[in-house]
Amino acid sequence: MQINELEELLGKRIIAAYLIGMSVVEITKLLRRSRVEYVHSLLRNSGHIPAMIRSEYRRAYDIDCRLAKELKSKGYSFGRWCLGWKLHSVDAAKALKTPPSEAPEVHAALQRDFPWTYCKIYGGLRPPKTRSASKAHENWSVIISWDTSCYGYVAKVIEQPEIEGIGYDWTEALEKMSTACRFYENIASLDSAITGYRSH
Repeated sequence: MQINELEELLGKRIIAAYLIGMSVVEITKLLRRSRVEYVHSLLRNSGHIPAMIRSEYRRAYDIDCRLAKELKSKGYSFGRWCLGWKLHSVDAAKALKTPPSEAPEVHAALQRDFPWTYCKIYGGLRPPKTRSASKAHENWSVIISWDTSCYGYVAKVIEQPEIEGIGYDWTEALEKMSTACRFYENIASLDSAITGYRSH
């Protein structure tokens, strides 16, 4: 499979993960991305997250500065984060000023997305450290060959021959194959997470 096919498939998996209850931030973490733009924009453009109305762009919310910093590091505003969770932003900001028992939905959303920041603000048990999983392609082998039908070089993963990249030289073929590998691994991560959610 080439990049455009894998990217389309990844988009479908992101939508499926969101529809079963995963958040934008949770999906972003699974994709090993540090910022939310890719996932949030895909879900907004597909109509699953509403677009922010213009009057909300510069609205300031009275939220803890540690949360504001965490959101900014992810490329998020509080208003956009609320849109992803389908929360009313003004009500959510007020709810975060109350104990968790009085606004469990908002607190649960914040704790899921930013467990360390939540612990710093509200106390409680420190979340366990998660080890990053090793990348599947670290031990894969690659073969590059000239293909007369496409008049270019084709780089393929021997262990996953459906992953390939086509380029006018070795470098471009390898770059495209590497991008295809990343999409492939992202899809596999989302498939695993979706299966786990459904089994709960």
